[in-house]
Amino acid sequence: MAVPHTSDPIRNVARATIGRRTFLAGAGAAGLAGALTACASSAPVTADGKSIVTIASWMQFEPGRKAAWASIVKKFNSQSTTIKVKLVGWPFTEYSNQVLTQVQSGGLTADLITAPPDLASRLLALGAYAPLDDAVSSAGVSPEENLHDFLTKDGQLFGVSATTVSFGLLYNEATFEKANLTPATNVDEWLVQADALTERPDQFGLIQANTMAEQANFWFQLQNWVNAYDGVWAKGSTPMVNSEPVVKTLELYQKMYDTAIPQGSNDAQLMELMGQGRGAQALVVSATANVLKSGNRDVYSALRSVAAPWESGKGASRVHPISVYEGSSNPEAATEFLTWLLAPENMAELMMDSLDVLPPYPEIDDVEAFAQYRNQLPWVEGYMDVEPVTPMDLMGDFITANDEFGNIVLSNFQSSLDGGTPIADAMDNAQDELEQLSERL
Repeated sequence: MAVPHTSDPIRNVARATIGRRTFLAGAGAAGLAGALTACASSAPVTADGKSIVTIASWMQFEPGRKAAWASIVKKFNSQSTTIKVKLVGWPFTEYSNQVLTQVQSGGLTADLITAPPDLASRLLALGAYAPLDDAVSSAGVSPEENLHDFLTKDGQLFGVSATTVSFGLLYNEATFEKANLTPATNVDEWLVQADALTERPDQFGLIQANTMAEQANFWFQLQNWVNAYDGVWAKGSTPMVNSEPVVKTLELYQKMYDTAIPQGSNDAQLMELMGQGRGAQALVVSATANVLKSGNRDVYSALRSVAAPWESGKGASRVHPISVYEGSSNPEAATEFLTWLLAPENMAELMMDSLDVLPPYPEIDDVEAFAQYRNQLPWVEGYMDVEPVTPMDLMGDFITANDEFGNIVLSNFQSSLDGGTPIADAMDNAQDELEQLSERL
């Protein structure tokens, strides 16, 4: 998900902004330097003898979510007499490459790793995870099998979701009411509405990542669109990008791009539009609401959601697991912290502070405060109605080469968006390139 953020865009439009995958140059550099220093450190204990447990993550760079993680870590550290937990890592745009590079070179100093689903798949294949069965059993929880199937190998579980988000249509109810509209219930109606809600440059009918300068975000969001026509990007090791459902998906996106999407804007600018009330709707993950709440409370109060307006109601549901790193120097301490975190009341607290709504195991629903919290969120209904599919369902065997796959698709699609190449021709070319990639994997 790409969820850029500005702290007060209406009164201070020129202010630098932070996004989930973009960050303030100064603060980001300082945070990154701290992360690198922490990762490079070999000291296993603090001065007072506590074992140091490091969590490699990008969460501490994300508006809204960073405060939630800081709070849960502080809570554990205040209770533990033997362990001190620290977050280390990089912003999301750099995170996967940094982790993969260091894991493959044996140089990652971390005890726990959080990961998006594509990175988690690669790390599991690389043998970078230790089994979590003891932690799960001790915590007394039962992770949802359909969410965690890709984290299971030889009957053992290697990760538990710390964050699960689904794609839905987040919209500004005030903007829709002003236009005397209700959210579309089919794709044709959606196109008409998005066009009607667009008055360039003052208002845009659909906020969506679309710049190659931030390619990871573009692909992250576009990947979900294939659900519009029940398509997949690949089946097993066979690319499907020139199939009819994929071509129709990209034709739909191009129509939106031409009529309703702010073209060439980076993530921070796109979310700034939402924060100013100038974006009518966005097909994004639920975590976007947290970013808007952290700096745009007037708009946040007007947010509502529905499932995407295509017949299936499908949306990519993304599991971001936390796992024990196989190369941890403190595996017992790491497992002790993870067991504590997985306790329903602690995971519920992290979810509530993060504005997450999809629990990784049913025991969280038994936490009274969590049930009350979710019932009070005005924007949550549509996300709960989404028919979930996973990135693994959409990407087949290419999930372990997700970035490479996305680069090929987007490079060819760009020739259609801005160069006039027929989409079918562009995807025929992408199909050839992806078949060559398949042979190399």
